[in-house]
Amino acid sequence: MRFFIDHKEKRIHRTLSAGDACGFNDTPAEEREFTSSLSYIEQLEEDQYDRCHHCEVNTISQPVK
Repeated sequence: MRFFIDHKEKRIHRTLSAGDACGFNDTPAEEREFTSSLSYIEQLEEDQYDRCHHCEVNTISQPVK
Protein backbone atom coordinates (compact mmCIF):
# COMPACT_ATOMS: atom_id res chain seq x y z
CA MET A 1 0.00 0.00 0.00
CA ARG A 2 1.37 3.32 -1.05
CA PHE A 3 -0.69 5.72 1.05
CA PHE A 4 -1.78 6.04 4.65
CA ILE A 5 -4.78 8.32 5.19
CA ASP A 6 -5.33 10.12 8.47
CA HIS A 7 -9.03 10.97 8.43
CA LYS A 8 -8.85 12.84 11.76
CA GLU A 9 -6.36 15.40 10.42
CA LYS A 10 -7.45 15.02 6.76
CA ARG A 11 -3.88 14.28 5.72
CA ILE A 12 -2.44 11.85 3.17
CA HIS A 13 0.88 10.20 4.02
CA ARG A 14 3.18 8.05 1.93
CA THR A 15 3.33 4.70 3.72
CA LEU A 16 7.10 4.24 3.29
CA SER A 17 7.90 7.75 4.57
CA ALA A 18 5.36 8.20 7.38
CA GLY A 19 6.90 8.65 10.81
CA ASP A 20 6.73 10.50 14.11
CA ALA A 21 7.31 13.90 12.47
CA CYS A 22 4.01 13.50 10.60
CA GLY A 23 1.99 13.90 13.79
CA PHE A 24 -0.53 11.10 13.29
CA ASN A 25 0.23 9.28 16.56
CA ASP A 26 -2.91 10.67 18.25
CA THR A 27 -5.21 9.52 15.45
CA PRO A 28 -7.30 6.51 16.55
CA ALA A 29 -6.95 3.33 14.48
CA GLU A 30 -10.55 3.60 13.27
CA GLU A 31 -9.71 6.94 11.63
CA ARG A 32 -6.74 5.51 9.68
CA GLU A 33 -6.88 3.89 6.27
CA PHE A 34 -4.40 2.41 3.78
CA THR A 35 -4.76 2.44 0.00
CA SER A 36 -2.86 2.12 -3.26
CA SER A 37 -5.56 3.84 -5.30
CA LEU A 38 -4.34 7.06 -6.91
CA SER A 39 -7.88 7.93 -8.03
CA TYR A 40 -9.05 7.70 -4.39
CA ILE A 41 -6.18 9.96 -3.29
CA GLU A 42 -7.15 12.50 -5.97
CA GLN A 43 -10.75 12.38 -4.75
CA LEU A 44 -9.63 13.01 -1.16
CA GLU A 45 -7.54 15.97 -2.30
CA GLU A 46 -10.65 17.43 -3.94
CA ASP A 47 -12.39 16.94 -0.57
CA GLN A 48 -9.78 19.17 1.12
CA TYR A 49 -7.31 16.50 2.26
CA ASP A 50 -3.69 17.62 2.18
CA ARG A 51 -0.57 15.63 1.44
CA CYS A 52 1.77 15.43 4.41
CA HIS A 53 4.72 17.79 3.97
CA HIS A 54 7.05 15.48 5.92
CA CYS A 55 6.26 12.50 3.70
CA GLU A 56 6.63 14.50 0.49
CA VAL A 57 10.03 15.88 1.56
CA ASN A 58 11.23 12.37 2.45
CA THR A 59 10.22 10.98 -0.96
CA ILE A 60 11.84 13.57 -3.23
CA SER A 61 14.73 11.22 -3.89
CA GLN A 62 12.48 8.15 -4.18
CA PRO A 63 10.87 7.43 -7.56
CA VAL A 64 7.08 7.28 -7.70
CA LYS A 65 5.82 4.07 -9.32
